[in-house]
Amino acid sequence: MQENEPVILVVDDTEDNLDLLEFALKRKPVRMIRATSGKECLAIAEEKKPDIILLDIQMPEMDGFETIKRLRANPGTAKIPVIFLTAQRKDADSIATGLALGAEQYLTKPIDTDELLVRTKMLIELKRAQAELERTKSDFMAMLVHDLRSPLIGIKSVIELLQDSGKGSPLNDDHFELLNSAHASSKKLLELISDFLDLSKYEAGTTSFDRRKVPVGQFIEPVLRQMDIQFKQRNVKLVKNIPDNLPDVFVDASKTEQVVMNLLSNALKFTKGGGSITVDAGPYSEEVVTAEVKKTKRFVRVNITDNGVGIAAEELSMLFERYRQTSSSKIVKQKGTGLGLVICKLIVEAQGGRVTVESEPGKHTTFSFTLPVAES
Repeated sequence: MQENEPVILVVDDTEDNLDLLEFALKRKPVRMIRATSGKECLAIAEEKKPDIILLDIQMPEMDGFETIKRLRANPGTAKIPVIFLTAQRKDADSIATGLALGAEQYLTKPIDTDELLVRTKMLIELKRAQAELERTKSDFMAMLVHDLRSPLIGIKSVIELLQDSGKGSPLNDDHFELLNSAHASSKKLLELISDFLDLSKYEAGTTSFDRRKVPVGQFIEPVLRQMDIQFKQRNVKLVKNIPDNLPDVFVDASKTEQVVMNLLSNALKFTKGGGSITVDAGPYSEEVVTAEVKKTKRFVRVNITDNGVGIAAEELSMLFERYRQTSSSKIVKQKGTGLGLVICKLIVEAQGGRVTVESEPGKHTTFSFTLPVAES
């Protein structure tokens, strides 16, 4: 028996049924434990925490319906998936009752062991995905509370210090230093709240785009100028390669500027002093099939490449999920909500483009996004 084999608790008041199923599962990649009553099921489930409970409905004293009620009422067993097992109550009302009480699925006797294993695997994968989602939400809420609380405490402290200095007293250099600190904290807080508002609007589809024919430099150059001082402070070289003859694109320039800002800020965050970040752009085409007609669609692709810490291959797929942080995020001082990349993806896709990423840990990371060429 392998340690990672799923454990199924089978509950049936007929020993022969348990013997037959145990024999059928003997050479299968699963471990079976037995219970002959609802009461015994509750005790074993509490102690052993099986992956799945296969629960017979027709049992004396405590039937399957009453058993699942008690399983769901106990925090220690509430989330264990239950498959109801029945040979008699196959009518729609019984199935509806079982599902309403919290059963995930139904199986009928005689049990098809292959079907049981398929359903078991599916339920376990779903359970693990739900647990991972809960962990992600929990981690995010902890991070959110910290990120909101820290700047608020800073602002509150500055106000209290200024109040203690005496009403009508002139402001000195120390006071202005405190005000600068409060301003920085309020700016961080505003950025955090803005990310949440932006995300909710983009996901709801309530954001309007003012798309026009614009040159690529119109949404790249302002960001490069704005971030120039940050690159110098971090001692990171910025390399630009934007050809003058690129075709215009059909986009909302201000919202696309936000994409460039987010991606450049992200690259800077993960690039050490002495490193470099390259911004380049070039023509790109894709074949698109619409109404069984193949058509070549023209884009401009913008690439932002850094030679920073990189991203592990298994973590690339989670980059555009809400509130997810990669392991590389743990090694930098600047933390984020994990919303910036999600917002970038929503903005680009709303304008008919795509965002992609490729990375080699310890060497480089390239975020790319495409924008449709403005047709004549």
